Amino acid sequence: MNAFLLLATLNLIVGGLVFLLGFIILRENPRQRLNLVTAVMMFAGGLGSVLGALGFLAARQSPLVEDSVVATTMFQSVGTLWELFFPALLVFALLFPREHRLLERHGSLVFLLFVPHVFHFLLGLLVALFNPETGIVVDPPDSLAPVLSVFNLVSTVFLSVHNALFSLVNLAYGMSAAALLLVSFRRERNPRVRAQIRVIGFGLVVCLALYTSATSVPTLLNLGMADWVRNVLTTLALLSGSGAIAFAMVRYKFLDTKLLARKAILYAVASSVLVGLYLIVVLQVNRFFGRLTGVDARVFEPVFLILALILFQPAVSRLEDALESLLMRDPTDYRNVLRRLGRELLTNIDLDLLLARSIRVISEALLVKTGYIVALSREAPLIHVGAGLPVPQVEVDRLPSILARIPADKEVYRLGELREALTRDERRFLRQHFGAEIVIPLRTMGETVGGVLLGAKETETVYTVEDLNLLSQLAGQLSVSLQNGLLARDRVAVARFEEELNLARQIQRSFLPSHFPEMERVDLYAMTIPSKEVGGDLYDFVPAGQGSYLLAIADVSGKGVPAALLSSMLQASLRTQAGSREAVSNILGRINRLVFRSTTMEQFATFFLAELDESGLRFDCSNAGHNYPLLFRRGGETVTLERGGVVLGILDEAEFEEEAHVLRDGDRLVFFTDGVSEARNLADEEFGEERLAELVRGFPDEWTAEEVVEGILEEFYAFLGDEEAQDDVTLMVLQVKSRVPAEEIPDTEDRRAVGAEAGRKD
Repeated sequence: MNAFLLLATLNLIVGGLVFLLGFIILRENPRQRLNLVTAVMMFAGGLGSVLGALGFLAARQSPLVEDSVVATTMFQSVGTLWELFFPALLVFALLFPREHRLLERHGSLVFLLFVPHVFHFLLGLLVALFNPETGIVVDPPDSLAPVLSVFNLVSTVFLSVHNALFSLVNLAYGMSAAALLLVSFRRERNPRVRAQIRVIGFGLVVCLALYTSATSVPTLLNLGMADWVRNVLTTLALLSGSGAIAFAMVRYKFLDTKLLARKAILYAVASSVLVGLYLIVVLQVNRFFGRLTGVDARVFEPVFLILALILFQPAVSRLEDALESLLMRDPTDYRNVLRRLGRELLTNIDLDLLLARSIRVISEALLVKTGYIVALSREAPLIHVGAGLPVPQVEVDRLPSILARIPADKEVYRLGELREALTRDERRFLRQHFGAEIVIPLRTMGETVGGVLLGAKETETVYTVEDLNLLSQLAGQLSVSLQNGLLARDRVAVARFEEELNLARQIQRSFLPSHFPEMERVDLYAMTIPSKEVGGDLYDFVPAGQGSYLLAIADVSGKGVPAALLSSMLQASLRTQAGSREAVSNILGRINRLVFRSTTMEQFATFFLAELDESGLRFDCSNAGHNYPLLFRRGGETVTLERGGVVLGILDEAEFEEEAHVLRDGDRLVFFTDGVSEARNLADEEFGEERLAELVRGFPDEWTAEEVVEGILEEFYAFLGDEEAQDDVTLMVLQVKSRVPAEEIPDTEDRRAVGAEAGRKD
């Protein structure tokens, strides 16, 4: 009798645990079909265990007692309800991890799968009610006695055959479910879902093996098996299937179970283990002392209960620590997610790595079908994919304007909550291209720096409050880290850009002549100071053959890299034509056509080009809209070199005129760009060409070209004071070496005559 009582108690404990598990699953999300089917499966299994316990208690009575026979028969008939576990299991396999296409096409299949078991239950109940041997229908009318006798005979034979074969139906249901789970396991790519399928599948296989050993094998092979053995195997079968689901919920967050529910499952199991130990050990010790002392055993029960509570308290504490450690080892546990991501966000400033790891962790933790994170950098939105397919950049470029219009009322929005903030087309765009169900704008200091777009879950479950709380906590941390990553990226980009500009400046300077030709009659020097790392001003002198040189100075519109590129193109074009022996006006025409056809309307250049014949000091020149170079004659006359045409790049077929001069001893030519003449100081005074001319006239005649350039720059920067030059500054000076000492040349007309005479001699 004690064995029957122990088995009944264990069955009640197992049944209670399975019922609790089903209640937790149903309470998590009662509107989710997968939760509902799993809860039905648990309730059916728990019912079988509880009915088995009641059957043991009924069998504990004397088999000669009529009420015991009636109760046992009723338990056997009602007990078939637990077999609803198997159709529920098959429906579960059709729904998890994704709904099978059979259910999508034939929704009524769910109900059809339960029809055989409902018929099985009704048949057993009908036989139990109207079987005269059980005594359930007492004293039937005499008129019905023959009918009931025939019914008893037919039903007994049919029910025996039916019971023998129906275990095969359950086995077929179970094997079909196991096969479906195996196929799902092979197709699944998500590690967490694969782990869930593996655990649940293993538990169900063990469940089927035990159930087959308890029912199908003995029935088909006509093997005798004690009822208590059959009951134990069936209970273990239910326990293995339910336990696998419980373990998947606790360890791998099956059905997105909340942390509180997972703890409840663990503590319920732990409490049941302790209660079982108490029943097995303490009660036996209690009876031993009762027999030893001859005192009623019930006297010792309060004492041993208190001792058990005292002894079990350390065990409970250690068990709680072990269970907490088990939960914390789960990498997808939300506390672990917060801890891992928090460490990443604090220590990582590499934007690409930050985005990739963040969206991967979030996607794995929530098991989403699509997961994207976007950083709104200055150049273009930067997107990383945690789950789903890549999105074309043209679609990503629409995100900044959409994310910026999402209200700042909260951190996390379901897409349906944005009906007022976003248009229907924008919501359709987010759902169509990103599969978005959850939208998280990332903001810091009122500025939108990015966003997270999450799609539906792989398991088709809805986002729980715990999910949204996790995302809300991550939103603030992600926003700050994203802002830091963007700033760090900008700093790196600026440093890289400055390095590239520095390299470009070095390259540009290498193109500009730094060594000047040694000429017997002429001294030449030039210098350019860009307002930025690179500039658009150009000077050059190129040997043109037969003792002549091409001299050029130019100013390209704009500043920085675009101007420098056009300046390099002008210089290259000039050098390729240097040996053509063409007139300077023709060379300017070709360069003009190149600029016109190779640039936009916003890009143009002023250009002054001259050819110097050193032997005869002939100076042919043409001016394409450039600041007029100044020719200072030794006798005091100043000539501006104006003749030419329009600036380069305005008209395709522009024509240019040219003029010719013969240089004489002591003549000084000053070429400059508007960065010199149009510079302004703090008093908003312009340096001007008149100031430049007066300055040059005051320089000693014996100064070299380099000294003249340095003298102009010294006065120029003294004029600016603390003000910086706003444009590129370029100067070039050509000085004709004097053969007649300056003191021997008279002033005014006599001086001019001597200079003319020197020119005729040359």
